[in-house]
Amino acid sequence: MFPIRITTLMTEEVYQRFAWSIFLRGKRFLLNIIIFIGILSLYLTFLPDNLKRFSFFTVLFTSLIIFPVMYFGTDFQIKKAYQKTPFWKDMEQTLIFEKDKFSVKSKRGEFLYSYDDIVKVFHTKEDFYIMLGPNVGFPIEKENCSPKALEFLLELQIEHM
Repeated sequence: MFPIRITTLMTEEVYQRFAWSIFLRGKRFLLNIIIFIGILSLYLTFLPDNLKRFSFFTVLFTSLIIFPVMYFGTDFQIKKAYQKTPFWKDMEQTLIFEKDKFSVKSKRGEFLYSYDDIVKVFHTKEDFYIMLGPNVGFPIEKENCSPKALEFLLELQIEHM
């Protein structure tokens, strides 16, 4: 079964999916939503009685403006981070999984990791993500994986949930 080799090209689209997946699973995203809901709740609580009839429309209007601004602002920051970092631009990574360790080869060199270094493994519809820290990891496109590699990644995910 070993070694298993998986190659992924870090395009802007792959990086964008990776960054969004991390962002949506992070504590910061949840904290932002809670703060936003808290501010709207405080607004509705301390609103004078003569303005209560406009409160629904104010909250609806604010939500319709704030959420798209947050989405497009975050998307712009992700694209900007990719463009400003030449290390990520169209970098090809090859992950080689052995029985007791795995390595990552790219134009920057070869790095060796133990399976104990993995913090979490999760997947989306299109990708697997092997996380070594809260914001550090390796995206793996499912379309680049053989059935044997997909099976191994699913086992790795179950082990590192």
